[in-house]
Amino acid sequence: MSQDLRGWLSANGLNEYAQAFIDNKIDFSILPDLTAEDLIEIGVTAVGDRRRLLRAIEQLDSAHTAAEPEPTAPHEPARRQVTVMFADLTGFTKISSELDAEDLHALLNQFFSKVDNVVEKYGGRIDKHIGDAVMAVFGAPISHTNDTERAARAAAEIHAVLPTLSPPLSCHIGISSGQVIASSTGSQSHTEYTVTGDGVNLASRLTDISAAGETLVSHDIQRALGPLFVGDSIGVKAIKGLNEPVEVWRLDRLARNIRTRRHKFIGREREMSIFSATFDRCQRHGKGEVHIVLGEPGIGKTHLSEQVAELATSLSYTIHNGVVVDFGAREGHSAIQTVARSILGLEASDGAETGAAVAKDAISRGWVSPSNAAHLNALLELEQDPGLAEVYAVMDNKTRLRGRRQVLEELLSASSQESPLLIQIEDIHWATPDILTACSHIAAATRNIPCVLMMSSRVEGDPIDRDWQMATDGALVSKLELAPMGEDHVRQLVEEFRAIDQDLLETCVQRAGGNPLFLEQLLRNTDVLKQESVPGSIQGIVQSRLDALDRTSRTALQAASVLGQRFSPEVLNFILGEGHLDTSNLIRSALIREAGPDLMFAHALIRDGSYATLVKSERARLHRQAAQWFEDRDATLRAQHLDRAGANNAAQAYLEAADKLIQAFRFDDASPLIERALELPSPAGVRFDLLCARGETHRLQGLSNEALEEFKDAASLAETDEQVARAHTGLAQAARQASLYQDALEALDIAEAAAERCGSEEDVAQINYVRGNVYFPLGRNTEALKANERALSLARKLESARLEVGALSGFGDANFMSATMKTATGFYTQAVERAREKGLVRDLAANLHNLSVARSYTGDVGQGRADANEAIEISQTYFAFVPECVAQTCLGVAETFLGSLDRALEAFGVSAEIAERVGAKRLEAQALEHLARTQVYAGQAGRARETGLRAVEIALEHGRSFVGPKALSALAMAETDPDEQTRLLKLGSEIIAEGCVGHSHLHFYPDASVVMLARGDWDAAIEYADGLAAFTKNEPLPMVDLSIRQARLLAESGKQNIPPSQHSGFADLNEQFAAMGITQSLLGRADFLAE
Repeated sequence: MSQDLRGWLSANGLNEYAQAFIDNKIDFSILPDLTAEDLIEIGVTAVGDRRRLLRAIEQLDSAHTAAEPEPTAPHEPARRQVTVMFADLTGFTKISSELDAEDLHALLNQFFSKVDNVVEKYGGRIDKHIGDAVMAVFGAPISHTNDTERAARAAAEIHAVLPTLSPPLSCHIGISSGQVIASSTGSQSHTEYTVTGDGVNLASRLTDISAAGETLVSHDIQRALGPLFVGDSIGVKAIKGLNEPVEVWRLDRLARNIRTRRHKFIGREREMSIFSATFDRCQRHGKGEVHIVLGEPGIGKTHLSEQVAELATSLSYTIHNGVVVDFGAREGHSAIQTVARSILGLEASDGAETGAAVAKDAISRGWVSPSNAAHLNALLELEQDPGLAEVYAVMDNKTRLRGRRQVLEELLSASSQESPLLIQIEDIHWATPDILTACSHIAAATRNIPCVLMMSSRVEGDPIDRDWQMATDGALVSKLELAPMGEDHVRQLVEEFRAIDQDLLETCVQRAGGNPLFLEQLLRNTDVLKQESVPGSIQGIVQSRLDALDRTSRTALQAASVLGQRFSPEVLNFILGEGHLDTSNLIRSALIREAGPDLMFAHALIRDGSYATLVKSERARLHRQAAQWFEDRDATLRAQHLDRAGANNAAQAYLEAADKLIQAFRFDDASPLIERALELPSPAGVRFDLLCARGETHRLQGLSNEALEEFKDAASLAETDEQVARAHTGLAQAARQASLYQDALEALDIAEAAAERCGSEEDVAQINYVRGNVYFPLGRNTEALKANERALSLARKLESARLEVGALSGFGDANFMSATMKTATGFYTQAVERAREKGLVRDLAANLHNLSVARSYTGDVGQGRADANEAIEISQTYFAFVPECVAQTCLGVAETFLGSLDRALEAFGVSAEIAERVGAKRLEAQALEHLARTQVYAGQAGRARETGLRAVEIALEHGRSFVGPKALSALAMAETDPDEQTRLLKLGSEIIAEGCVGHSHLHFYPDASVVMLARGDWDAAIEYADGLAAFTKNEPLPMVDLSIRQARLLAESGKQNIPPSQHSGFADLNEQFAAMGITQSLLGRADFLAE
């Protein structure tokens, strides 16, 4: 406390009496009781001084007394930024040999007394006397904002005073700074308050290598002293006990009459004029701009944003803003989500029910199109309608980003029609790639609407690069870098602090160096300031502000730092164990501010500085408390707090949080949690589950190769039958997705054996469902039927709707393989109805496209097209990329039969693009072979050959039995070389003989007939038509039968050398095609009959 009393006396011009007050044990609690007689007795004999003292004492009220900095209790360990000084007496060995013990003892006491007094004079604390050396600490237990300068001045005065002693003495000094642990150390019998850390060791070592009368300092000290430092570097030195060499400086003296460093002046008026002109242009032309404000921490970016917002408001702009935080963001309240909620009129405290109502209202008002409802829900992190989230999960990132972009554009466009907009996003240097992408979407939207986007970032770590600007589609983007404020502007900022002593005010202005945050904190900490100081570190400022708080407020602020930059009073109360914390003192401290129902640190650096003062054990305790609070509220934050607490169950917590996100199909959010969990130590079972979760996440995102490797890793860790079944089922699903069918079957054999051993009927049902899906593209009909029979039986026994729908779909696939399309249509219809009933939207979309193509082959082409369109609509709305890929192909088939070749070509093209993007090779081959065939129908023979070659290449490698024959026949149609046609058809026939999916028969035989008809090989044409008839004899299909009749009629006409229209069966065949509404048969145009 003595140094604080010295500060009070110094501030009143009475520093000469400080020692008298200390000697008479007078502190702040005694001051109000002092009388004039008391002052005379302790040596204040001058009347003027006594009156000044008594007036100053009268001005001390209870609030001032309470505000006396309260040091952290010595028994409470704390991390602190301190400056450590060692002063070692020079030549002690020689001196001790020349003096007797009594004189030596007196000399040491004289040395310690002088050094101790100087240290205390400059606000330091004597940590200990070690032999003939003094260890002093500046910054613990009380910090000042200029502890480094205080230590340097103390060193200079020690060097100056020691030669005046009798006998004259000298010393050598080392000074360093850094983070230390300040605590009571020792045993039950002896305890002392001290500091430990690298800074202590470095200061001691610097003393060892310094010469008599010399002060050596670390680089951190030299840099902190800045223009005050006068001295030289003595080079980089290897210091015993430190891992890395350090640069060492010799401090000769401190500079006098330091002038304020001159920076290029960039007044805030200039920035305001830029935004004023921006708002004017935006309103006149209806087009916006993007401005990024850059600056070092505390330079005034936030304050400028507030001024710009006020200007915009005066010009009738509507303001929406968000802040990017590095940790602790509430779920659903990221910067972009905050902006979206603000546009929709949602308050921070509004829950999911209110959010859902507002989202529906936005759609009904036309602010967001109905097709983007799921995107809006996803942006606001609202629960999707039953079953819809499942389909949302399997979208690819490109489609998801496109959907979110559309929602942002629609919201901005609708809102800007009511008034021009200013969107402000602060601290984008913390932004994730996802947030930066969303910012680029907002930037792109400003091109065509009256909307200004203003973002702020630190200069270091500025994420706005050329790639980001390219993503804005040509938006007008500019950057403004804030320089330190000029002195005139700084003085305008301090006008509200006129009550502060002018000399102290001047010190604040000089020390702030044009940094508004520095200035604000210094102005609120004047009781510990000294003149001629220079700006210290932010950590020192924050630490000194914490020391100035009462213990309750200081503890609360440190605890709040664990929660991140923004936090709720409720969670803070919980981790503190308080019933109701009075936050008014925290708000008055200006270190935090209100942010709606929450509280927020005034600056991220204040939060960082507060967090840095916590020792590891206290951090861990507070993080564990926070994790307990979030246990039933936010699984992700619970896991993050357990992680920071170093808890053994952190990996398990991340797994649980990731599982919830995977169930909500939020894979982008789940993946980082899984990756972090895998970096942590965890039991083998947890690691197994994490690998499976990562594999499933990648599989559902279409990343088959990654999923294969992850399930292989999981399988290598599997110890129980349940784990073996799970890992190998996942491996099989990933292999099937990658068209590695034999690998899939081998994995399923292992999985089923394990599932049978552990008696898991649910796993057995799932395995047989997957097995049926693998047999389907292989054309192994009987085995597919058997697998699906078992899956369906178990699904109904277990009352699992999803497994039942899958089994019904499997039966449809098995009949599809044998071209019994009417029966397949029946099973697909049951699957569709069951999926629709249970809200299984992903299964609904998948079975709708199956039903579509089955109906088209039966001749019900109009309904087939309707089913395909519904499947596409669902898939596009909820991002089911694989179902959309197949549905587009099914739509193309229906459009082809109906003669809409342009629409068919478009659908096949879209399908091929999606399949290529997600790596679904067999689906890509299917889309391309249909595209090639339709290009032949459309007279695009050259394109058809290129497309067909690619289709055959992929089909033979990835889908030989699935689409191989019809890919070969489509290419044969595009070829002109008879020998090549013959080769292609021969290979197709061989694959059919091996066994393949029925739809290959339905196209291969008609394609081959067309090739032979064009070559005039009438018998061969009839032979291929007979092959199709034989394949479909068990369940004839009207449209297929008509195509068979068409092929025979054309061949017979050729044999008779008559036009087809003169054939006796022409009229009847023509009428039946017309009755079915089909203008394009399996052979091509129905009017081909007339040629």
